[in-house]
Amino acid sequence: MLNFFRRFTKSRFGLIAVFVFLAVIALAFAAGDITGVRATGGGDGGKVVAKVGSHVITDRQVRERIDLFLRNLQRDGQNVTMEQFLAQGGLELTLNEMINGVAMVEFSQDSGMQVSKKLIDGEIANNPAFFGIDGKFSQKQFEDLLSQNRISPVTFRAQMTDERYGNWLVNRGTLGNQIPNGVLLPYASLALERRAGIVGLVSTIAMDPGADPDDKTLTAWYNGKRARYMVPERRIVRYAMVKPDALRAGAAATEAEIADAYKKAGARFAATEKRSVRQLVLLDQATANRVAGEVKGGKPLAAAAAAAGLEPTSFDGVEKAALARQTAPAVADAAFGVAQGGVAGPVRSPLGWHVLQVEKVEQVAAKTLDQARTELAGEISARKLAQTLVTLRQSIEDGIADSKNFDEAAADAKLIAERTPALTAAGANPEDEAFNPDPAIAAVMRAGFGIEQPGDEPQIAPLGADGSFALVGLERIVPAAPRPLAQIRERVVKDYLVEQALTKARAVASAMIAKLEKGVPMQQALAEAGVTKGPPPKPFDFKRQEVLGPNMAPYLQMAFSMAPKKAKLVEGQNREGYYVVYLDKIEEHSAANDPAAIQRVRGDIAPQIGPEYARQFIASIRNHLKVTRNDKAIAQLRADLSRTGSAR
Repeated sequence: MLNFFRRFTKSRFGLIAVFVFLAVIALAFAAGDITGVRATGGGDGGKVVAKVGSHVITDRQVRERIDLFLRNLQRDGQNVTMEQFLAQGGLELTLNEMINGVAMVEFSQDSGMQVSKKLIDGEIANNPAFFGIDGKFSQKQFEDLLSQNRISPVTFRAQMTDERYGNWLVNRGTLGNQIPNGVLLPYASLALERRAGIVGLVSTIAMDPGADPDDKTLTAWYNGKRARYMVPERRIVRYAMVKPDALRAGAAATEAEIADAYKKAGARFAATEKRSVRQLVLLDQATANRVAGEVKGGKPLAAAAAAAGLEPTSFDGVEKAALARQTAPAVADAAFGVAQGGVAGPVRSPLGWHVLQVEKVEQVAAKTLDQARTELAGEISARKLAQTLVTLRQSIEDGIADSKNFDEAAADAKLIAERTPALTAAGANPEDEAFNPDPAIAAVMRAGFGIEQPGDEPQIAPLGADGSFALVGLERIVPAAPRPLAQIRERVVKDYLVEQALTKARAVASAMIAKLEKGVPMQQALAEAGVTKGPPPKPFDFKRQEVLGPNMAPYLQMAFSMAPKKAKLVEGQNREGYYVVYLDKIEEHSAANDPAAIQRVRGDIAPQIGPEYARQFIASIRNHLKVTRNDKAIAQLRADLSRTGSAR
């Protein structure tokens, strides 16, 4: 359940902290490194659970981290309860990472390191999450985003400051990743190891699960498995979309606007001449004169260029002004001074000596107002439509800033409000597998899950690159909860029977182990156990490197972690039964003369060296500082969390 959390704490930045400002991480720093923990010099009204140098961590701070962490998991459809979180060491991991983060700040400041306000201001100003519609930093966007996540600008800046200390230190501590061959050899040799044996499956379907459970038995079993039937947190969201198509009619270009645009177009629609020109640039005049003479004598420019070890460049359908900008005015004058097929030059420019050949001359007639009307109308309409969208969005945002609720903002903008069913953060409807919403609903739901609670101010959710957006308000939160037994009774009965059969399969498989280790063949052991259904026994003979990987079969994982002439069992995937693995022999091989094998292992291990250095570095920092834990306060916090089932 929390394996991903444990893996993250082993990464470079996960070592600093895990729980800080998850909402802002998701919205503003998805590709960033905001993972520090704000170190405080005094209490915040809570009990002190740990002290790092002059900084303290309180139970209130820990509660807030855990609560934010769990709520974000639930919004993403990961049903982690407080009970599960505590059972898998979540409290200890949380506190440990918070201590790490505070230790980094304490050590940095003690060492004289300082993070300037200018640096933090620059990072904020260059963060795309805080850009406005014009693509530049928007103070309003910055303040709105922080406000949506209940974070003050002062706290946010302080958080970034602490995070910067951690990044500086950890980056310096993880530069080395060189590994001597002598260290790699045992691992490379292990990858060449060959193992052979046989595996049999005691299938769940081969077992008799017994009679259907009565109501009392089923209810008791269901109550113990409620997490299996959890429905993630869902939300009912109200929204009103604004799409360009709905505004296009009002943005149509008028005749007066088209005429004015034509008048202001200057030479854009005047008659012009375009030429396709091929050029060769040479460094000295003598060579340029020789090549120009050859081309004027009929030799193709490409052939002349190849003979000189060069390659010509081409300008297709270019006007004189454009050619002058790309080369030099003198070059453009020469190219437009000869007839089609003619050769010009050599002409000198800052790049060298140009030899030019005009391959095509195209006379472009002037366009009248009628001929340019469609082109101008499209441009004007697109410009007006974009401005209409910007103006409307700004008007709605101003209304929200003036404390207008969803209904008021939608009414003022003359928008049609709609309502979603209870959907997950991904826009799925657990109650209707056939539910297939408009793709824009995914963006609407992301915004809806970013609102803290019903009644909070509505949000604006961008819907596409065309400028479309939606006004989004949160109507109701449906907390994560297990499906009622009455609704899924048939499914629960089936799961109960499968588990009964799986339990029997384990007992049968366990009884086979002693027989196999005494030399009874796998097929005979299965037959004597009464296993008549399922696939036949399967021999295996593999090198470790041939089977390692994320999709490695469970029985092979077991085969490469046991002693020869022994048997073990491992549960199959999707409750299919239990595999009984018998390992016959192990062949060891040395990689001393196999550089490729050593190099493969180097590639696998090298990425882990930096994080390991970082872990050791942070451990050293903690040992250098005075870190004390208030075990009594921690135990009380654990008891409170267990009793209430909430971090709050």
